[in-house]
Amino acid sequence: LSAAAAGLSVPTLLVRGRESDVLSEEGADHFMRLVPHARYVDVSDAGHMVAGDRNDRFTDAVVDFLTGLSNGRS
Repeated sequence: LSAAAAGLSVPTLLVRGRESDVLSEEGADHFMRLVPHARYVDVSDAGHMVAGDRNDRFTDAVVDFLTGLSNGRS
């Protein structure tokens, strides 16, 4: 999986719920080292299912990411 992540060349967004029991902060940091061009959003008051726990914050993160892509930022 690390090799696959390191090979990513497409715009990438990692959204993590701060209370996740699946993806730790250390795991997210590791992913970000493998995919340095990725954007990372850590959502407070959310578990692993960020879209279900904090749909507003999840949607904001995705819209901001996509808006940045359309404006030439990744």
